[in-house]
Amino acid sequence: MTTSEKFVADLCAMSFLPFWSFPSPIGKKGKELCDLLVVCHNTIIIFSVKDIAPSQHEDEVVVYDRWVKKAITESISQIYGAERFINTVESIQLKNSDHIITLPPKEKRIIHRVAIAFGSKDYYPLSMGDFESGYVNVFDEKATTTILKELDTVTDFTNYLLAKQRFSEKHTIMLPYETDFLAFYLQTGLKLDVEEDVVLVGENLWEDYSKCEKYTQWKTDIEVSYVWDMMIQSFYMDHVKPGISHEKRRDMERAIRQINLEPRINRMELGLILENTSKTKVKARMIKPFDGAEHTYVFMPLTGDNWEHKERELGLRCVIARAQFPEAKRIIGVAIGRTSEDNFTFDLHYLDMPEIDEKFIAYADSIKEELGFFKNIRQTHSKDMR
Repeated sequence: MTTSEKFVADLCAMSFLPFWSFPSPIGKKGKELCDLLVVCHNTIIIFSVKDIAPSQHEDEVVVYDRWVKKAITESISQIYGAERFINTVESIQLKNSDHIITLPPKEKRIIHRVAIAFGSKDYYPLSMGDFESGYVNVFDEKATTTILKELDTVTDFTNYLLAKQRFSEKHTIMLPYETDFLAFYLQTGLKLDVEEDVVLVGENLWEDYSKCEKYTQWKTDIEVSYVWDMMIQSFYMDHVKPGISHEKRRDMERAIRQINLEPRINRMELGLILENTSKTKVKARMIKPFDGAEHTYVFMPLTGDNWEHKERELGLRCVIARAQFPEAKRIIGVAIGRTSEDNFTFDLHYLDMPEIDEKFIAYADSIKEELGFFKNIRQTHSKDMR
């Protein structure tokens, strides 16, 4: 792995967490498939990284053309080749490892393509778009660093890629740098009052946006969300490891992947709930599903009173939540406690039940009556718990 490839791999591991970022996967005939593959739920992101220094030539046009061929065109070719191979297989093996990456079902796969072109001169334009086999995003070093740090969840990053692709299909985008388009996206959501064929994004838009009060406030607001990222890492280390049954490992992986799909704005609210659950005397909370979601959460504090039977209690509370929210086909139970002032301990329960009937609802009601779990439901919003 080259220095630039490791740089991108480390950024992706930080943004998407290392459990879904796979450097140097193997393709046809044992050859490297691409530089990095991200696989989470139905999402697949193919990265190709090139670090090419401009050649020495008196004609700057020749220098640029040569650089594009090596840094961008060859990356695009690698990405398309990797996608063709991926479309023929159900799993991918990693280089120098026995680890197998199970791919999502072919009919559900959503594939994104990203070419990382390092080594360019600051004023080099980066061509991107559909080069006959699907839209390819092309980022330089500055764009890669900024975008992966700002859009540091799988959902936020892929939402950006998809929104940009759809926007470019209707508009010709003229912008100095990719980071300027990122600022344009974050401030407008790409929703314009007028339908212009050509959209000109101003220079230094990112620099101006990153210094504004709104951005500073956003960075302050999201600090609480990173307890959610910490929880995901804790769950993975504790639950997705050798020694547990195949069935439990499968369920835990599904739960953790679902948790990892939460965008940063959801993690703000969920992180706040996590922190408040560990501090208050409320016995448990169940959360109304986010708009359009088919899953939701139950949060339960861990105490000396419920520690011995925590798994059973958390599971029963998830049953009640499933009956309470018919639209939530999956319930993720999170038990949280504090081992010290700044350290948390977590437990996890996953209930995947696409359909429920009157018998199940009656069972949930009996739990409430007999054990008192969620017997008197009071809905609150996380903003009320600061």
